[in-house]
Amino acid sequence: MSKKKQLNVAVTGYVGTGSSAVIDLLKEFDNIGIATSSEGPYEHVPFYVDNGLFDLGNILMNNNHPLRSDTAISSFVESMEWLNNNDFGWFGSYKKKYGDSFMNNTMKFIESISTEITGTTYSHYKNVRFSVLKLFLQAGAKFFYKRPIYKWGREYVYDKKKMYFSMPNQKEFLAAAKQYTNNYFKMCSDEEKEIMVYDHLIWPQQAELINDYFDKNFKVIIVTRDARDLFNLNKNYWYAPPISNGSPLFPTDVQDFIDYWKRNLSKKIENENILYVNFEDLVYNYDSTVDTIMGFLEINSNNHVNKRYYFKPEKSEKNTQTYYIDSKWYRESELILSSIPEYTYNFPYRNDTSKKEMFDVI
Repeated sequence: MSKKKQLNVAVTGYVGTGSSAVIDLLKEFDNIGIATSSEGPYEHVPFYVDNGLFDLGNILMNNNHPLRSDTAISSFVESMEWLNNNDFGWFGSYKKKYGDSFMNNTMKFIESISTEITGTTYSHYKNVRFSVLKLFLQAGAKFFYKRPIYKWGREYVYDKKKMYFSMPNQKEFLAAAKQYTNNYFKMCSDEEKEIMVYDHLIWPQQAELINDYFDKNFKVIIVTRDARDLFNLNKNYWYAPPISNGSPLFPTDVQDFIDYWKRNLSKKIENENILYVNFEDLVYNYDSTVDTIMGFLEINSNNHVNKRYYFKPEKSEKNTQTYYIDSKWYRESELILSSIPEYTYNFPYRNDTSKKEMFDVI
């Protein structure tokens, strides 16, 4: 009997919505591997990073012309080299982790959709400078060949990047893209596991792309969260000393946040390979939500060998209903509830927590 094809699963959220809780839960199953997590939390970004696979596909399939394809591919290769050669801790560092595999796969993908050509285009201009030698050459061309001169002494300086021509149709590009994503999974895979999990391989807003860029052995779990807790933690906890001295990611004015959140959350996509999970359900309806996740991934409860070892719902409960701690926080939460009730959770009971019981990573 042939071995069942390994399932690849992306777990994602809208930043702070609880995807790490699902990652922790899945760590507890003996037939599931968490890709590239040996040195701590790690996110897989090459497909949606600036000038990544999705950007490249958007250009080559929608806004393409010969010079644009060259620019797009050069930028894609440069972006992948940036990820390959640099260790950013929670992403990148493919050279360190996998040797030459990542860039070999990248260049094999580029070769399958493009042709390397000679010459230069404006997309390879680095800068312009004045050249005395060019001035004399122009003077000779003017005198002997009557060439028009528009700018005396102007010399273009080019980069040393390769030049590519690519005009694939949609079918050709997406077939090559699926091979590229499959090679990425193969690179990161633990062959002993039935399922490999990838943290933030895509964003929820990109879930509609999964049928185009991934084979059928790919599923997505999207984690959502009560907007009241998200607003409160973002404004008053995650980015406040001593937890952090960074700037809050979301707006800290409650009305601005409401407007932002309505724009940020994407419409739910009906797809048998996409599962939406409320973080709060994992906390307040633990058993039924775990059953739902196991059913979605087609795994047996017998594989849940370390139950509640990494994800402890009773601990994560302290990171819910945080707006009750302070009267001002509560007033802001009520405005969110009245404005965007569809993005809040109907808690079965009131939970009282404290700043000391709250924690940074959920």
